[in-house]
Amino acid sequence: MDDPRVQAIRGEGRVGEGSCTSIDECYSDSELVEELDRDGVSTPEAAVKWALESEGLWREQGLNASSGEVDCPLVASYNNWHSQ
Repeated sequence: MDDPRVQAIRGEGRVGEGSCTSIDECYSDSELVEELDRDGVSTPEAAVKWALESEGLWREQGLNASSGEVDCPLVASYNNWHSQ
């Protein structure tokens, strides 16, 4: 994909290729372009910010579905994400 916004997201270590995040695993390049266009994201810097915020919300949704126990992997994932 030649879209510089997608290239910026794919190259960002926390959400890019090989990160095992929702952005990495669930979105094709063309789907990312659709989402970025829909949300009015026009620059590579804004695209990375969008991706980080989207992943944060994804983790929070998981946290909302957890039992809340200290050793719950959803809680650990959320805490790990927000400590980075």
